[in-house]
Amino acid sequence: MAQAPARNTIPSVRHRLAHRHCLLEGALQVTDRRVAATLMRNESDNREFIHRIDLEDRICFVNDAWMTFADENNWSASAARVLGTPLMSHITDPETRHIYRLLIDRTRNTGRRSRFCYRCDSPDLRRFMEMRISRLPRGQVEFRSRALRLERREPVPVLDPALRQRSRDVLEMCGWCKDVRVQALWLELEEAVQRLGILAEAALPQISHGICPTCSERLKDAGGAA
Repeated sequence: MAQAPARNTIPSVRHRLAHRHCLLEGALQVTDRRVAATLMRNESDNREFIHRIDLEDRICFVNDAWMTFADENNWSASAARVLGTPLMSHITDPETRHIYRLLIDRTRNTGRRSRFCYRCDSPDLRRFMEMRISRLPRGQVEFRSRALRLERREPVPVLDPALRQRSRDVLEMCGWCKDVRVQALWLELEEAVQRLGILAEAALPQISHGICPTCSERLKDAGGAA
């Protein structure tokens, strides 16, 4: 009895291997898309951070997102420590306090909302923020902030709030745009750090928050200063 010719299994094996390769490639593409989606989610923040002051300018409300944001950035803040405290006690720079005073008074007196952009950076993240200020009943004023854009960067240790041991040198930083004063210039933080040779020092400098001339002018305009 004649034997049936042997089946050539090579094409079948190749077919299965090709099929598996396609499946693997498809799985990797799905994984890449999922990773990309995760990264996109990590680079956005849809939360609103809200705090309010009463007629006497004392903080009377902070929402959960505000508290979570404070915890994420190692701020020494809790509801018990923040509520009931004067807003101005958390602002050290006299000119910044003056600008806040202009914005608050304008909002209370006219009912007009103010909106402006600012920065709230962490060591490894640039946060481009927007704040809206509006009048509420009983003389309250509400501050709503949200992130417009986030940008990852190489960590800048000088911004790390957990770093306690610092030199006696003081780095003057604008609390609104995060530029740093270098003699007569206001420079982006990374450029200022490089120009001043800060990372070569044994201890990093302290940070003093103020306001640069550009931000001072635009915020005074928002506050209706003459």
